[in-house]
Amino acid sequence: MTPTVRSADDGAVRILTIDNPSKRNAFSGAMAATLLSELDRADADPSVRAVVVTGAGGCFSSGHDLQEVLEHPDTAGDPVANAAFSRPAEILTPVIGAVDGPAYAAGFILALNCDLRVAAPGARFCAVGAAIGLVPVGGQLSRLLDLVGYPVAYRWLATAAAFDAAEAERHGFVTEVHDDALGRAVEIARTIASVSPSVVAAVKAGLNHSLRHGPDAGRAAEPRLAALVRELPDGDEGVRAFLERRPPRYPDRPSDLNRRVGEALK
Repeated sequence: MTPTVRSADDGAVRILTIDNPSKRNAFSGAMAATLLSELDRADADPSVRAVVVTGAGGCFSSGHDLQEVLEHPDTAGDPVANAAFSRPAEILTPVIGAVDGPAYAAGFILALNCDLRVAAPGARFCAVGAAIGLVPVGGQLSRLLDLVGYPVAYRWLATAAAFDAAEAERHGFVTEVHDDALGRAVEIARTIASVSPSVVAAVKAGLNHSLRHGPDAGRAAEPRLAALVRELPDGDEGVRAFLERRPPRYPDRPSDLNRRVGEALK
């Protein structure tokens, strides 16, 4: 079977499956480019309200195919070749990682850049950079610090030692540990998909803006994001649904919302 990233829809939830189980879902050939394309395609589709990324065969991903790295050593540190692994943090569509088994190297970076992570009890994580002579990239020196704080981030990165799902949950890296990581991740994604997708996009954009530029910048952005969403029908629908005691029926987010959010945060 050709290594690939498979895409399937569960209603408004797009499920992307890393599929190369014979190599512990290592990214071989064009898999990273396919993942990048699939994430961008999901973000460009207003009907997709949440994305779940998982791996086939009880493994998330062991990272790059090391044979290919030996043949093309520049790939490991090439920002273009690695763009897929940090893309979940850059798009407005929420992305949840469902982690079964190992999430190592680039697989760890991919999990790190998801908005939420659900792990099976047997999941293991490892930032391998220090062990193989490569500086940790892809958010490991920035995003990880925001998630778990300096002492934990330093230990994980400086030792390059693997850690289990329980430790990941204890430090807040993993949202929760569940026997059925994919099923639970899809359940969370469905819940997110049931609320206003435009507000969800504004929430992600606002939080990331605050992380990058500080809380003062985040507070300044709040009224601009609120004004942008007030122009949409979501607020009226939410209030009407509450008064009529029915579930809200929120429209898909506007196709140009990414551009409008970007302009509001300038």
